[in-house]
Amino acid sequence: MKKGIIFAIFYGSILSVAFLLREPMLVWLNHSNLSQLPLMLFLAILFSILPIVPFTVFSGLMGAKYGVWIGAAINWTGSVGAAIIFFFLSRYFFVLQFQQYISRYKKIKKFDSIISRNAFVAVLFSRMIPIIPPPVVNIYSGLSSMFFREYILATAIGKIPGIIFYAYLGKQLFTSNYSLFLGIFIYLGFIIIVALVYFLWYKGKKAVDY
Repeated sequence: MKKGIIFAIFYGSILSVAFLLREPMLVWLNHSNLSQLPLMLFLAILFSILPIVPFTVFSGLMGAKYGVWIGAAINWTGSVGAAIIFFFLSRYFFVLQFQQYISRYKKIKKFDSIISRNAFVAVLFSRMIPIIPPPVVNIYSGLSSMFFREYILATAIGKIPGIIFYAYLGKQLFTSNYSLFLGIFIYLGFIIIVALVYFLWYKGKKAVDY
């Protein structure tokens, strides 16, 4: 309950600031200067590591400013870059600190059982179905015995649908309500299909194990 209140206040504050600064923000969004790309890539990684601004909000802004594909490319680079940083920090530098952090997450045992069956599939589905927070996936993957090549390939592929969706959402938010709701409907359908595939895969693996 307390976390929900904090979450609501945090996002409410961001929306209030965005409303007050809507005119200069619209000017900035309409001025899609590609010379700002290095800065945007840096901010994408920064906000993926430190959620000063929620990454979903930043992703939408990049879509609104640069269009779906360039915006998605910026968001994907930042998200995957942060995932790589977290992986190596948790594997080689802050092992004990991250182990203590992970131990507070109640659903981690289920994620551990999935990783033990197929690490690549576990990370891939966790990226496509955002049930487990990305930092938890990043850190636990680094703490596990998973190979880095499996982790980064699953992360790179699994993040594509969501990254494109948020960039698309940000773009349509300022252009077409019809396309906005159509995109939401399609993405929800995609999530349902992926969740169903995951459920069937997980159920099949349990049957084989027993």
